[in-house]
Order: sequence, then structure tokens, then C-alpha cells
Amino acid sequence: MTILYIILGILGAVVFLTVIEIAYLFAQTPAQELPEDQEKDLYSTSVNGKSFEDLYLFLAGEETKNIFTDEEIYELLEHQSRYMGRRFDCSDFRAQMLFKIYKDCGNVLNEKCKELIKNTFLNFKYFMDEPGDDSMCYWSENHQILFAVSEYLAGQEWPDAVFSNNKMTGKEHVAKAKVRIDAWMEQRFNFGFAEYLSNNYLAEDIAPMANFIAYAKDEKSVEQMKIIMDVLWFDVALNSVNNRFVAVSSRMYGNNKTGNFYGNSIQCAMNVLWGAEGITDVLADPHLSVKEKDEIAASLAKKPNHIVLCFTDIVKKGLYVLPEAIKDIALSKETFVSKMGCGISPEDMKEEGLIGCQPHQIMAQFGAETFTNHQVIENTLKYLKDNMMYRNSFLGYFKFLNLTIFKVVRWGKFAEKHNIMPHGIATGRGNVYTYRTARYCLSTSVCKDVDMCGAQDHEWSANIGETLALFTTHPAGNGNGRYGSSPGYWIGNGRRPMSVQHENVNITIYKLPDKKRLGETAIANMTHAYLPKDFYDEFELAESRVFARKNGVFVALIANGKLEYKPFDTASAKGVHKSKNFPDRCKLKSEFDLCRFGGDYHAYITELSDADSETFEQFKERICKNTVQFNGNKVYYNTLAGEIVASYDGEYTVNDSPVEKVFDRYDSKFCKAKRKSPTVLIDSGENKLYLDFMKAQREVM
Repeated sequence: MTILYIILGILGAVVFLTVIEIAYLFAQTPAQELPEDQEKDLYSTSVNGKSFEDLYLFLAGEETKNIFTDEEIYELLEHQSRYMGRRFDCSDFRAQMLFKIYKDCGNVLNEKCKELIKNTFLNFKYFMDEPGDDSMCYWSENHQILFAVSEYLAGQEWPDAVFSNNKMTGKEHVAKAKVRIDAWMEQRFNFGFAEYLSNNYLAEDIAPMANFIAYAKDEKSVEQMKIIMDVLWFDVALNSVNNRFVAVSSRMYGNNKTGNFYGNSIQCAMNVLWGAEGITDVLADPHLSVKEKDEIAASLAKKPNHIVLCFTDIVKKGLYVLPEAIKDIALSKETFVSKMGCGISPEDMKEEGLIGCQPHQIMAQFGAETFTNHQVIENTLKYLKDNMMYRNSFLGYFKFLNLTIFKVVRWGKFAEKHNIMPHGIATGRGNVYTYRTARYCLSTSVCKDVDMCGAQDHEWSANIGETLALFTTHPAGNGNGRYGSSPGYWIGNGRRPMSVQHENVNITIYKLPDKKRLGETAIANMTHAYLPKDFYDEFELAESRVFARKNGVFVALIANGKLEYKPFDTASAKGVHKSKNFPDRCKLKSEFDLCRFGGDYHAYITELSDADSETFEQFKERICKNTVQFNGNKVYYNTLAGEIVASYDGEYTVNDSPVEKVFDRYDSKFCKAKRKSPTVLIDSGENKLYLDFMKAQREVM
């Protein structure tokens, strides 16, 4: 009996101490992530209706439409300084233009303003291994280069000054930042972008890359950064059409997915690189409506924000010149297939020796948003604990895994056994198949992480018109609400589908879950397609099949069950069109959410065509004659492109031949290169570009 009491006493003590420990952890409130609503005016990127980018243009003498008084100049700079001083999330975005103003406009800034900017950078925190609690996101791919370039340039500008946060000199900060910049560039050249083809996050890459090209004094590193810039724009050129960029991606939000007009954050950059040059051919298309021409003109007229302006400025000044070979591809009217291997998976990280706490390792791991996967979770816990990151609002939940009672738990084994929801945050490795014609672009992340939960992934996309794209998702949550959440109704997936593509045909199969995974609060018994029928020039829905025409592009969508529209919902519409400043003609006003409810497997066949190949009536007649068979988790489809068979378990054949699902870094008529290839040759047929990253060779031929 005494032994029993001893055992119960020990258990009671453990429970008591655990409760105390949990209470203590709960008492550690997260650091403030963003300003409170009532204080937002103190951190605004505008003053008296004049924006941060307006200030730069005024100070640089490029635009006098907005005249700033001395008081307004200081007030707007103080807003940015105060925001960075409080270390709110996305401070690194504001740092780009703030430093640019200091460098380009120092001759017109008074000493008070220059001292304000200098002190802002001397007192800032630049990486997770520095002291201080905050909720800035340092680790995703775009934030990595934003912080590292800001640190490098600040250290270069004030080499002998002692930076207050970690007591390093400017020279020491340059050396520290260069390790991360080099690792970031090398990983992009070897593996591509982790946030691949994101028309949202590429904007946050080109700004610090541009500042580095403009101001860094290391000539070799500047040339290497230009090489990575070339790679970025080559990716965009392959996966855009007619100056419209809406492709598959590992990280996109609702507005980024629904059409170029609504969410392409690099539109202004594309405009200066090739948009103005290609517009004559685009507008000459006889199938374009007046409305579509107006929307194209509106996209071309967009002005860059303070992030993208950093890039467009170096193009205007000739500090970065887009190679002709890439421009040729962007403007090409040829029909072609492109295959790309983008990003890095947890399996890749283990194989490449990229799991560990050295800067290049943590950049690979965290840059791909890989936190809980079994290959890395132990490393995640160690790094966050060593660097005291638990008050960061994004990462605070990890502190509970370090409870004393859990010391005996092997989290790697646990994460391997349980396919938990946070595993889906990882951006993973995308094998991107793209089919592009003169009128449309269809792309798919082939068989990517099937059945995983999905945070912000976008598995397939049809780029149809300026304000129109087509895609499907399985909503995260219960299928009602969470319209702007990530993951949510429109963003990411509750469960990722098996999605494949052959030329102009995509087949996507979802398996509806029957039980929640750890970390999920609800599951949806539905899938849906974004199909705003009023945005099409012609539209027909009959039970399980849709025919639609937009200008000279034709769409057929065939499902394995009844399709029905949800009634128009304003909250849902805001989840995909978040801006309130769109012209009335571009706003959602009627049904756009085409749903399929119930069942085990939801399958969608999408085939595109255009007026260069056939008429719309011929297209519909041809599709109606195609052989279509749905058999549980399997789809058979026979069309002009071939006889395609795909199943949820990964079977994928065309004309009875198995199809590759893992791609090299590049595989197209323009470029063939393996992953980690030391060189890349891009050949448009008229011009060539040779890139050797390690030797910093960038040769236009």
C-alpha cells in the first residue's frame, strides 16, 4: 500500500508541476505583432493622402504632382521609423524604401531626417539569433532576403558604428548578413524558389534584390544577384501569358488566384520589363471585348507601390537589364510545354544535409516553412529554444512541446506516425507542368503532397483573361466561413488533391476526409470551383458539366457529380477580391462559387481551347463526343490530346504510357537543366543567356 501511495504522490507531483509550468507558459503573452487599430495612424505609409512612394518620387525630383512640406517629409519618415522601432511584423518591407530614400535623396534631406533614418537602422533587429522579443516573421523565403539585405546595406553604410541591439559593428553585420545572402542565392539557383511562382511574394523578393544590386559594393555578389533576378523572371516568363501572371504556387491568397487584375503584385514590374512592348499585339486580338481592353489598360496603368518601386527604379536607371532571351519567351506567341522543378521538400533537406542550426540550414528549412515534419521537428524545437523565439506570435505554440513532461517524447517519431495539419504548412517541392498558347496558360503542380493538409498552396490554375482565372479547392474548415483565412475556404486546401496535366487538359481528384486530423477544427464535405459566370461572355451549366467562353478562350469543366452554385455571398466575395477600389465592372455581383457536395471522391476534368484552333461550337461538339468515365478514385478521359487515365493513388498514363511526375529544374524547348546544375542556358531561338552562378558569369549571346 505504501508503494501505491508513493506512486500516486509522484504522479500528483508531476501533474501539479505540469499545471504550474503550463500556467507559466500561458502567462508569457506573445509580443505584439501589428499596431492596434486605434494607433494605426502613427504608422501609416501615407500622410495627408500622399504615399511613401510619392515621397520618394518627390525627393528624387521625378514627380511633382504631390508636393511635400518639410513637416510632411519628417512625419512620414517618422511613421516608418516608429514602425520599425516597435519591430512590428513586415518592418522589413518598410526598410527597403526607407534605405533607398536615404541613399538616393540624401542631398535634399535635412540632417534631422537623415539622423532619424540612420538611428532606425542602427537600432533594428535583423535575425532570429539577435536579442529581443518580437513577432516579426524572419524565416519565410521573402523575409530572409529582406532582412539580410537590410542588414548588409546598413552595415556597409555605417561600417564603424556599433548597432545597439547586438553590439556588433557595421562591418560585422556585413559579414554576418553576407552568409545568409549567399546561402539564399545559392539555394534559389540550385532548387528554385520555395515560394515558387507566387504573384504575391515575388514582389517582396525583387525589392531587396534590387536594393542589393543598386547599393552593394561587392561586384561579384551583385552579379550573382542579377543571375538570381534572371532566374526569377525566366520562371515568370514561362508561366505567364499576354502580360498576365496567375500560375500554380506554394503560397497564394484568394485575390492572387482569381485573376491577374486582382492579385498580381508584380504587375508593375512586368509592365516595365515587357508589358508595354507586347501590348499592341494583345490589344489587336479581334476577340477582345471593350471591357477586356479597358481592364488590360488599367493593369498597364498601375503605379508601383513602395516595394515594387525599388525594382522598377533600377530598371529605369539601367542597373538591371532584362536579357532579351527572357523577354522573347515572355512575349512569344508559340504554343509550348514547360516543366519545372521548384522548391525543396523535407526529404530533399535531409538528403542535402540542410537540416541543422547553421544559417544556411535553417534558411533552407524555415524558408520552406518546414516546422513539424518528422525530418525537422527536433531541429525546429532546438533552434527556437536556443534563440528564445517563444514570444513570437507565429511560433509560440512550440513552447508547449518543450514541457518537462514531454522530455521523453520523441517528436520525430510522433510526427512521422501522425499526419497532422501543421505538416501542410511546408511549401514542399513543386513539379510544375505548364501549357501555354497565344491566348491562355494552364499549369499544375503535378501530384504534389496528395492528401496532405494545405496552407496556402495552389495546385492548378487556368489563366484565362485579365480578370479571370479558373481553379478548384477543397475548403479548409467546414465549408462555411473562413473566407479569408489561411488555410480557409478559398486559400489552400483542407486536403490536397491528386492533380495532373497533359497539354491543355487537367484532371484533379479529391478524396473527402471522414475524420479530422490533429490541428483541424472541422472538415468540409464539399469541393468547389471559382466560376463567376457573369465574367464569361458565354456560359452554360448542365448538371455536371460547364461550357464557357471568355474572349477567344474556351473552357470545359466536367465533374463526377452534380454541380450547383451557392447563392452570392458578400463575405465569400471579399475572400477572393479583397480590394475595395476595383471599378464597378470588375466586382463580383452574382453567383461565382460552383460547388459539389457529398460523396467520397470528387473528380474534375478541365479542358481548354481557343479560337485559333476551333470555334466555340466546334469545341462544345467535340467535348460532348469525348469518352469520359469516372470509376471511384479513377478517371478515364479520351480527347484530342490523348487517352488520359489518372487515379487518386498516383496512377497516371497517357495513351497507355506512364507519365513522369518528377521534373528537372527546367525542361522545355527553351532550357534543359538538372537540379543543382552549375550552369543554365536559356535559348529563345533568337537570343541566348548563359548563367554560371558560382563563377558569377552572366553572358548574353
